[in-house]
Amino acid sequence: MMQRARLVGGILGGIWLVACGPKEPAQSAEPAAAPPAAAAEAKPSEAPPATTSEAAAEAPAPHDAATTEAPAAETVHDLCFAMCDKVKSKCPKSAFEACQVNCGKYESAAEGCDALVRAALTCARDAADLVCANVAPESCAKSFRKLSACNAGQKPTEDAGPTTAAMPDGFSVYENAQEGLHAPMPNGVAGGAGDVVATVKHDSATYSIRKLPRPEGKLNEKVFLKIGMNLFGRCSDKMKMQGMVDKPGRTSINYTTKCPDGSVEQGLFWATDKALYVASVHGPDGGLGPSDAFLYGFEAK
Repeated sequence: MMQRARLVGGILGGIWLVACGPKEPAQSAEPAAAPPAAAAEAKPSEAPPATTSEAAAEAPAPHDAATTEAPAAETVHDLCFAMCDKVKSKCPKSAFEACQVNCGKYESAAEGCDALVRAALTCARDAADLVCANVAPESCAKSFRKLSACNAGQKPTEDAGPTTAAMPDGFSVYENAQEGLHAPMPNGVAGGAGDVVATVKHDSATYSIRKLPRPEGKLNEKVFLKIGMNLFGRCSDKMKMQGMVDKPGRTSINYTTKCPDGSVEQGLFWATDKALYVASVHGPDGGLGPSDAFLYGFEAK
């Protein structure tokens, strides 16, 4: 019986060394280990169950890829398409398709601009004021200005004008300091009659900016629709509005119309604290030419 107790004690001593001892072999002259014969005589039922801490020490740590490998960063393609998915949910199909086509230019940004591309697209993807055109949302203007400067090999400037689609051929920035207006328009802008502040003909379309009294009270889509009915008459029968922005000092909304004579118009109502401006492009269906740069680059203060 005494001999059996010694054998069990030797086995338990060996288990303790395996569970809690150092991973490297001990440097003692005589390491404690149970003889093979003794280990053969012991029965599993005679050894106490391993404690939780002992079992955890003996079990190899599972390999968890999620904790040992950093998740792959989203590609520029994925970021841009995620931004376009937001456009798809609130804009015409053509705007969504144009957005996806436009993603190619971000995938071929200048060397060293990758971080700025990701920052700009991430901002646009999450922006509440993302618009239905190839134009950066106003809340992300700073990010896109930095990206544009990087692509051009220039130092970013914080006070650049509004970020718009690429300037079409024959366009330049029209500015009217007296009215606080800033907009990309075809060359040759002139003053108009009555409430027309600026107007110019480009190909078969007419670009114009009108100044009207600001409506009283809170502005909303119904108010703008009423304004459109008074301004456009029968051309307002098929008027559609989208992209309303309401913030201190500015309330704006985009619109499209189609007249009984087949002509169409794309425009923007932009109300400041003192006036209402109407920027519009009017011409034959399919012949408006470039309008996004004008309408989405328009700014009045």
